[in-house]
Amino acid sequence: MFSDNQISLFKRNSKFQPQLASVENTKPMIDTTKLIKYSDPVHKTLFEYQQYKKNYNQMKQSKMKKILSKSVDKTTRQIINSNSQMSSSVDYKMKSSGHNLKYNQSTQSVISESSITKKGVVYDGNNTQVYRILIEGHFNYYALKISKVNMNKCTKEIYYLKQLRHPNIIELKHHYVVYDKQNDNRPLLYEVMPLMSCNLRSFLQQFYKHSNVQENTKITDPKLINLTKQEKKAKQILFKLFIYQIVRAISYLHHKNITHRDLNPRNVLIDVDTLSVQLCDFNSAKSLFSQIPSPNYVGERNYRAPELLLGSKLYNQQVDIWSLGCIIAECFLGKQLFNGTNTVETMADIIRLLGTPTLQEMKNLKSQILDLKMPEIPKFPMSKRFQEIENEQLVDLLEKIFVYDPNQRISAFEILLHPFFQELKQPNIKINSKSLPNLFNFTKEELQLNEYEINKNRLIPNWFTEKQKRFEYLTTSMDDAKLLLNK
Repeated sequence: MFSDNQISLFKRNSKFQPQLASVENTKPMIDTTKLIKYSDPVHKTLFEYQQYKKNYNQMKQSKMKKILSKSVDKTTRQIINSNSQMSSSVDYKMKSSGHNLKYNQSTQSVISESSITKKGVVYDGNNTQVYRILIEGHFNYYALKISKVNMNKCTKEIYYLKQLRHPNIIELKHHYVVYDKQNDNRPLLYEVMPLMSCNLRSFLQQFYKHSNVQENTKITDPKLINLTKQEKKAKQILFKLFIYQIVRAISYLHHKNITHRDLNPRNVLIDVDTLSVQLCDFNSAKSLFSQIPSPNYVGERNYRAPELLLGSKLYNQQVDIWSLGCIIAECFLGKQLFNGTNTVETMADIIRLLGTPTLQEMKNLKSQILDLKMPEIPKFPMSKRFQEIENEQLVDLLEKIFVYDPNQRISAFEILLHPFFQELKQPNIKINSKSLPNLFNFTKEELQLNEYEINKNRLIPNWFTEKQKRFEYLTTSMDDAKLLLNK
């Protein structure tokens, strides 16, 4: 998915910051102080984009200062200055190198097949290919997903992505159908989406590839030992950040009565520049109802809930929570929690951890094989399974997730309130001098729900609420200033 020199979080003598490609002895080929769109994809270099963005931001700042100097009061200017000067913050350091291509949130012009230039393969599967592309008239790279699977599944993904608007769910920019003349005019669905750096599976492989090298090296220097402890702490903060964003997306889906059904690290996309996370691949998504059966052969085997493995067709949204638990465990262990090569082996791995399910638990799982005879195996303590992580809150969270009875599993919203994420609610937390993405910008649709309204004080920290109030005051003042300037 990406090379060793892109994302290696523990690699020495480097920083966990993206680096734009440099162009030596090259002058910008355009006047970057003006808002224009390229017509030739060849000239869309990262160097030119960097220059354009720098000049454009300077132009915006000068215009803002002009507005402020004319009509905004002293209090508003103080708020702007106080927001620009960051107070003392907790900055967790991690060693890494890598780069990322930013994407634009809006594509104004009409996208057609002739306006797309493929620049490389991101993913190549049996039924799906993902390409890194440039679009004529746009500065940024995008992802083009070409699906060769059943059109009913593809139209289902389009249906859900069109109605979902959330910062942690991939945004569908454009889509169209192309008929493959070389394959009996088989329809191919083309989807244009933002380009992310990598998926969580590739990230973890690269992450633990370098951390394992360090763990195998004996360290005796006290300074290096202290640095290793700091990096271990930073690792936990980083994974908490990723997991919290995944949970936010799942909670949003479940409140809209949508079950993803294919949660695994491959379908979690990461932007290493902003540390933001987005869910993708809604081909298996479905609105579930208690009395309507659904196929149980969905998702990757080792991330399937036990009710799916045991043949239930009347399952609920909690299958996503089980898959989430598998992702959380994999983040901290560096490997899959369950490694079965078939359904029986995967179920055996689950029994080794949770013990043999009782007859009542089998009924609650709505299993089709209640007479299945299984050896009596006691539950293995979760604290021993994750003892090297040294995090009691993580163990408590996983104990509430990995429960046989789906109705007894913790919900996605309850996970957001779990003390495991309390560290993320401190003000000005940083990783490698990078501020964290906005974790508490809940949508109006979410905040109107009773569950969110009742627990708002527990969900959103006070410092963020105060910051929002200052921002609202600032934007109101700016709107007044623009009206005066237009007059």
